[in-house]
Amino acid sequence: MIYRILRAINNVYGTIALFGFIAAFFIALAFTVIYPLVPILLIFSSIFLVVAVRLGYLALHAAERAVARRSLHRGVCPWCAGICHARQVTDKTVHACSGCSARYCSTGAQFIEHESVDSHYAAATHE
Repeated sequence: MIYRILRAINNVYGTIALFGFIAAFFIALAFTVIYPLVPILLIFSSIFLVVAVRLGYLALHAAERAVARRSLHRGVCPWCAGICHARQVTDKTVHACSGCSARYCSTGAQFIEHESVDSHYAAATHE
């Protein structure tokens, strides 16, 4: 349950941050003529807010992976609470859920299988 909440927040966090900065821009634009101190303060504070947003992003992803690692250590899928089986894929241990077929790395991140560039090149030259 906690994993699903953190995952949902992580999915919309960047969009919310972007719209927050766009709203700050329009507030600064509106106050440019009325009270010029507000845009100046928003410009200087936005530098620090970018750092705060980035740190929040990193903290949310770290929390999501920590919850996933704790679930995977118990052999339970973080998403659906089904049984996860550990398998060796190349040089990584991948935990595959039997219920929702989600796959996770040992770090708690979702496993995304990438095809190598060499395999694409080899397939293109042999055809």
